[in-house]
Amino acid sequence: MGHKVLIAGGGLAGICLGYQLAENKIPFILIDSGVNHSSLKAAGLVNPIVFRRMLKSWRIDDFLPYAIQFYKKTGKYTDSEFFHYLPMRRGFAHQQETELWESKQNLEEYKIYLSKLTNEDKTSEVLINNFGTGIVKETGYIDTKVFLENSYAYFESIDSYQKIEYKYNEFDLSKKTFRGENFDKIIFCEGYKGIYNPWFNYLPLQATKGQTIIIKSNTLKDSEILNRKCFLLPLGNNEFKVGATYEWNTTDLSTTIEGLNTLKENIEQLIHDDYEVIHQDAGIRPTVKDRRPLLGEHPEFKNIFIFNGLGTKGYSMAPLLSKELLNYIYENQPIDREINISRFK
Repeated sequence: MGHKVLIAGGGLAGICLGYQLAENKIPFILIDSGVNHSSLKAAGLVNPIVFRRMLKSWRIDDFLPYAIQFYKKTGKYTDSEFFHYLPMRRGFAHQQETELWESKQNLEEYKIYLSKLTNEDKTSEVLINNFGTGIVKETGYIDTKVFLENSYAYFESIDSYQKIEYKYNEFDLSKKTFRGENFDKIIFCEGYKGIYNPWFNYLPLQATKGQTIIIKSNTLKDSEILNRKCFLLPLGNNEFKVGATYEWNTTDLSTTIEGLNTLKENIEQLIHDDYEVIHQDAGIRPTVKDRRPLLGEHPEFKNIFIFNGLGTKGYSMAPLLSKELLNYIYENQPIDREINISRFK
């Protein structure tokens, strides 16, 4: 039996789809160049709260429990742990943020995520503290390197992964072929490179660059993720990942002194501690103007699909969205209107 499904692109979206297909015993092949500019470079943070207005992230009550189960289960395939719980300490940016938190911490729908503020939080010296701090629960991170590398190894072990560079002229979408081989479905999961896809380039996908640095500090604690202006994620060995910048509409992967300075300025508003910068990196996120992913079937070519635009919350959203896309393809269940590509003509 040949491969029924071709997944083009092996970042977060493609991998999550691959696991869903494997679970449903649907033969597939995932093709990828092996050069990843987003999923691998991402910090893999899982944070249920949008701090600006102290609101829950979009659909987080659906996404989060599913994602945590998904990473646990898929970790077992590769005998590894992808997801790690770690509380996040938010330093309030102004008095209004403190008051917003206090107004929501007892609400039923926020209790699971926002800890009740204590005097200890208000006077915490872990970070620069002018307006108090609060602990967000149900936070953590996915070890992105382990996730990507072990997933490729697993797909290879079930004959479902090929590391190849492909060109768009090798596809014939009217016949659903790639390099002459027939498929039932072709799903493009290309991250920011989707901007070059000739069949889906009418969608408003943007390439948004993000720079991060890794710092070393002998005094910072590694028991919490810190957040204000930037995040500070403990990596072990007194090392911390700090991110991330936003640079719009660029696919230039070089790190810049401006990016470094922005991150340093942000750190200086977050912690007093001395640190040294030991690494700087850049990745390109696939983002969409309306901040919603892109899922659906091509308006003209049947059985040609896209799964893209996961942006900054990708590691929380991708597991459940990959299932919803499969439910749409195989069980005719509608895709949420907010993410269906039919919203763009």
